[in-house]
Amino acid sequence: MKRVIAAVVLLVVVVGTYIGSYIYINHVCNETLNKLDACINAYNNDKNSQKEAKSLDEYWNKMEKTLSIVVNHGKIDDIEYAIGALKVYSKSNEEMLFYEYSEAVKTHIHQLREDTGISFHSIF
Repeated sequence: MKRVIAAVVLLVVVVGTYIGSYIYINHVCNETLNKLDACINAYNNDKNSQKEAKSLDEYWNKMEKTLSIVVNHGKIDDIEYAIGALKVYSKSNEEMLFYEYSEAVKTHIHQLREDTGISFHSIF
């Protein structure tokens, strides 16, 4: 009976940890996309979204430390690279490159969400 109780407690801890990390990842992804949308809107208005891009970069740098515990480092690095490039092009007239990197950030965030979706396979 002791082993069953221990197994149930361990199962609850594993599932609880997974659900907590899933909620955290979704919160970070939503906030990142909100900041990215603000950056795109500012760029659309006056071709300069340096302030918003800096805010996005600072937010991601703050959140990536915790995300690296539960997410593949390669995915985090891809998003960080795309945000860094977006920051560079946020103050230039290179519209095509700005929009390319903003779409890259969106794509990487989407992939991150897909890879961390709740399923029986991902929990165990």
